[in-house]
Amino acid sequence: MKRYIISLLLAAAFISCSDELTMNPAVSFFAESPEVTDETAIFRLATAFMTDSTERVFPVTFGGTAEKGVDYTASADAFVLGGDSPVDSIIVTTLKFGTEKTVSLTVSLPEGTDGGKYLTSEFTIQDNPAYFTFERDFGILTDSVSIAFTVTDKNGKKKALMHDVRISITADPGKSTAYEGTDFTFADSTFFTIKAGETKGEIKLIRPDSAPAEDRGMAFFNISHDDIYGDGEIAEMGLHLMERKWGKLDGRWKMDTLVTDSLYMAEYWGEQYSKMDQFPKQNDFDAMEFDLSECEFKPSFFSRFENYFIDRSDFRTGEKMLLDLGNGSSTEIQTFILDNTNRYFSARETSEDTESYIGLRLLEGTEEAADTLDMYIIDYVSRSFMPELESEGKYAPEKPVAASPGLYLNVRFTKNQ
Repeated sequence: MKRYIISLLLAAAFISCSDELTMNPAVSFFAESPEVTDETAIFRLATAFMTDSTERVFPVTFGGTAEKGVDYTASADAFVLGGDSPVDSIIVTTLKFGTEKTVSLTVSLPEGTDGGKYLTSEFTIQDNPAYFTFERDFGILTDSVSIAFTVTDKNGKKKALMHDVRISITADPGKSTAYEGTDFTFADSTFFTIKAGETKGEIKLIRPDSAPAEDRGMAFFNISHDDIYGDGEIAEMGLHLMERKWGKLDGRWKMDTLVTDSLYMAEYWGEQYSKMDQFPKQNDFDAMEFDLSECEFKPSFFSRFENYFIDRSDFRTGEKMLLDLGNGSSTEIQTFILDNTNRYFSARETSEDTESYIGLRLLEGTEEAADTLDMYIIDYVSRSFMPELESEGKYAPEKPVAASPGLYLNVRFTKNQ
């Protein structure tokens, strides 16, 4: 039944170009476009009224905006019908994907042969069969980390591969300050085979026991793959190599002490500032969580700190900085950048700029058993408590704007066991 329907359709294609049915041999492409797969396009020639097996050659002319031999190759330059070596299809194999160029084939008609409906057939060169993207553009390596990547289509939607594909993760020596084999190593291999039907994979990195050198703390990676595939949305990933002690940051932290409370601020500034009732107070239910594997910060605040830490946030590391403690001493803190904060520290006003710095240091115990996290909120402009700080120009002109005594908020947390 299926073969009968196809025959009727082809006959209709031939007849539509002529008012009268002719008995001359006739040819036509099956459709105005070929059968297109991920990497090829198959042009097929249909025939009618050929009563014998005499060999007939039908040359084709290649057209379109793509260049043969550069953008694509073709399996033949002519269709051959009948004879000992028939060629009833021409396969165009794409060499350069995603160019949006076109390829057309026009069939030439020998004398005595009529044309059907489709003497030219054309297609637009395919997008890359798949794209490879990192799942995030930044990561932290304290002792080990897995670099995850995903297979997508052109629009970023996950796409399962039709066959196994081997990719590799390579460090960019031009941008990286850390060295493979010295500052970090691949746990197994730089290569990974994504199996047919799968959409993702990951490669694990580890670092030695020694602390990374101060000037060798960053590595940048790319995904290497066959030319037929493309780079996805995140084509490069940066990795910050940190001391192993920062692995303790991972997990949930419970508020222990608000060091710079309203009494501290009143003593520091005197009684000249207003709305101190809006100043954050300590709440024993306040907590926060750091997920180092995903570089995600998850706040859980019930006090007015929720006006600043408004929701989950991606984070990345900033520079180390020396912070004045206001008592004649200073301390080094590691800055982190959160991308989902309300810099106005207000329940009524929300800042358009949501990216802010915080400073962290680990206290007490040994580096292997640090159990107190000292946090400094060093980047905000209050529109709730002490609004005069802004009108009097107390904040610094550049981020982090509140990294000085009397401005930053200092909170200590203990690790949830």
